[in-house]
Amino acid sequence: MIYPPNPVPAFKIEGKLEQKPIAGKLAKFMPDKVTKLTKENTDTFLSSHPSEPKLLLFSNKKSVPTMWKALSVDTVFKRTVKFGFISEDETDIVQRFKVKKFPTVIMQRGAKGETKETYKGELKFMALKDFVNPYAESGMGDKMAGPAGGKEETME
Repeated sequence: MIYPPNPVPAFKIEGKLEQKPIAGKLAKFMPDKVTKLTKENTDTFLSSHPSEPKLLLFSNKKSVPTMWKALSVDTVFKRTVKFGFISEDETDIVQRFKVKKFPTVIMQRGAKGETKETYKGELKFMALKDFVNPYAESGMGDKMAGPAGGKEETME
């Protein structure tokens, strides 16, 4: 049985109980904070939230990889880093960032996006997390003291 988040009812897995088909079904229910960038929304994405780094994945795939979704909903990253996904079909954006091979990960940061850094490591979850982590805020800004220094309140 798979118990997805509400309001989707639980359902029984049909077919072979193997990793790939089960992972595929589960991935459909994974939260996603990735913005699919197009010619129309790229400038808005890059200029909004100037203090937050933007991590861009240029891919020859049509849909957002599960690993990229997982990074985008990480406890700290979901509040402090913006994740974008660009398909190779978006030729204007690919040319703008001078991307020659796929997949490519580029981080843009700075108040005006003046710093661009291409990731050169393995495309693995922990390696990417380690690459982004120094530029993400600590995540401690999610709690604030209540009135008169009372009980802590969560902003979420």
